[in-house]
Amino acid sequence: MITIDILSPVGGRTGGIENVIRAWTRKLPGDEYDIRVIHMAPGMKYLEGYNKAYSFAECMDDNINSKLTHFARNYAGFINSYGRPDICVATNWPAMCVVADTVRRALDTHFIILSWVHSDISQYQAAGLGGINEMLKADAHLCISRSNEESVKAVCPEAITYLTGNPVHMQTFVGKDPGVNTMCYVGRLQDVKRVDIILEALYRARHKWKLKIVGTGESEDELKEIVKYLGQQNQVEFMGWQDNPWESCKDASAMIAASEYEGFMLTGAEALSMGMTVISTPVDGVTDYVREGMNGYFFKYEDAIGLAGILDNIYEGKMPLCDRKICHESVEKYSEEVYFSRLKNIFDFLLKRG
Repeated sequence: MITIDILSPVGGRTGGIENVIRAWTRKLPGDEYDIRVIHMAPGMKYLEGYNKAYSFAECMDDNINSKLTHFARNYAGFINSYGRPDICVATNWPAMCVVADTVRRALDTHFIILSWVHSDISQYQAAGLGGINEMLKADAHLCISRSNEESVKAVCPEAITYLTGNPVHMQTFVGKDPGVNTMCYVGRLQDVKRVDIILEALYRARHKWKLKIVGTGESEDELKEIVKYLGQQNQVEFMGWQDNPWESCKDASAMIAASEYEGFMLTGAEALSMGMTVISTPVDGVTDYVREGMNGYFFKYEDAIGLAGILDNIYEGKMPLCDRKICHESVEKYSEEVYFSRLKNIFDFLLKRG
């Protein structure tokens, strides 16, 4: 039995990271892997019913060094109570690699540390949550985007990296375009997702598209006010959180995203698996699986006019929706089956290497 700790500095909510962690607990065989999910703050509802999920009381000290010291004490205490892991996967903040390494040295024990950063590393660095130097406390790195892998290699060419992406739950393929002028957005409603740019583009476009928005978040009320101000009540439908968002989007021709940054954007890959064209800003992760004109289109950050132009060109037939089969095939390499097979090979190699 291989014991793997997923060590996170924050509590879980609802979103891409949580979906992937939940997939780890379900797809890595229980007779081979003991997956322990450890959050340094409350937020385990997304793993309700899973008996190896743990959380600590939140550290209220705003000083990052105090937080990391607090995390290290918590994790050391956890290991003393429950035993050491074979592999510790330090997720979210790059600085969690420092926490894991500090505990490893303090307890004078051995386990492999894997970094698993879920967004643009520079964003964490700017927020004071660690960067490449902190990540290098890990023995190897699971990289969800080519950009993150290149960033690590640029600082440490000999670093052991694995470009994994994220596991995509392949959706039911819809082989024929619904033939209606409907787009969808699926994801959290927060400022960095820039759903306001999508609404502005709908307003500027010469032709009227409908938009389904599936998700909730802190920006929801503000976005509803924008829809009201722009008179888009008949165009835009807020559908709230859906356990199966794609069932609600089967009649959409494409998915739109306008994020300022992403780690991998699981929803884009899921949309492609259905056969949808993806229209997005060129964020990390998305640029790994979307090819302009083949399975999607890109527009510049904050460029509502550019997005409106794409919508008009699609409406008028100047830019075709992409071949649905090609869209589906473009993300097959990220399917859960392929992803977890590769992940097991990575674990086996690292453990044999020691």
